[in-house]
Amino acid sequence: MNKYMLAIFIVITFSVISLTGCEKIIDTGMVVSPDDGMTETLKVGLIHPYPNYTSFGKGAELAQAEINASGGILGMQVELVYKEEETDTVVDYATALIQEDEVVAILGPLFSSHAVKVGPITTVPVLLGATRSEVTVGATDPHDLMFLVAGSNVLQAKLLAKVVVEQLEKNTAGMIWQDKDVYSEGFVQSFKTSLEELGGNVVVEETYTGNDVMMFDTQLTAVKDANPDVLLLASFPGAVPRIMKQARDMGITSTFIGSDGWDDPLISSTLDDNAHVDGYYCTNLDPTAVSFNKAYMTKYGSVDGIAATGYDALQLLKIAVESVGSADDPWTIRDAIAEIKNYEGATSISSFDMNRNPVKSVGVRQILDGIPQDDIIEATPE
Repeated sequence: MNKYMLAIFIVITFSVISLTGCEKIIDTGMVVSPDDGMTETLKVGLIHPYPNYTSFGKGAELAQAEINASGGILGMQVELVYKEEETDTVVDYATALIQEDEVVAILGPLFSSHAVKVGPITTVPVLLGATRSEVTVGATDPHDLMFLVAGSNVLQAKLLAKVVVEQLEKNTAGMIWQDKDVYSEGFVQSFKTSLEELGGNVVVEETYTGNDVMMFDTQLTAVKDANPDVLLLASFPGAVPRIMKQARDMGITSTFIGSDGWDDPLISSTLDDNAHVDGYYCTNLDPTAVSFNKAYMTKYGSVDGIAATGYDALQLLKIAVESVGSADDPWTIRDAIAEIKNYEGATSISSFDMNRNPVKSVGVRQILDGIPQDDIIEATPE
């Protein structure tokens, strides 16, 4: 086990049905349908980005293949109806899935800023790839149909703050994030609260707009003046490696830390040289189920936590529909999802809390050669 890995996990045993069927990789606008000649299908909507973060859909595809190979859901083969996730169209696409395609549920969206838009209009259960805990809590009843599947920002940020203070033995932090992004704002707010509870202090806070992904002079000058022990970059891989490189070029020596948004191939492909991103720490949602990892890697190659979320979302829906014995009533299915306990799939979920956030483990691990490492230390959190 790599001596540099830092993680806190619940030690669990997983059992996942082995992959026995294959489907084609979904492309933009494609409907992934069973091909065994059965005519009765159960339509499930799938909203996720393209071409980045496609592993959420691939994870759902893998679950679809396993479910259909074992007889489907209530004897019906699962049909995934795909919509590309974009800011301007996410509400229209979700509405189309519900009203025109008549899906029984929606998997996704992946981004919290999109998920908050779907909550007020949905009339079917939505199992999200998003991680901001507040996404499932809204002023209108339809938010009651929204579920987080991945570990929430609150869980991740609390663990990251604990690692900073207790493992890295550092106390001051700077934070840079994408302004007005629901995910980024939620993560930094949760981290700041957790760090201060542990006796640490945030000494500098800077934002950038979504269009500013090349130069960060103003933000990093403020960071250099404050000289924090760690620098939290709670944003996305397109910007994060560039911030890291520019920070080192400016002589900033803070230890870089980040969120699960780092868990994407762009973290290692944005720059030609990964030296600037190596040796630093991010939260992760990665699966530890051996069967899932083997099946996914056989089909697609490298596996990540986003893939696990897509897989678990569809498997959770299957459990709920089968427990109800019908796919006709979305609110009954919603109640059945909320009551699921001790789920074991690509990840494990002990239960869902009152806001439909999963009670589950998350971790922190190191980036080496631009890639979050698979070799982790497992332990039981307090």
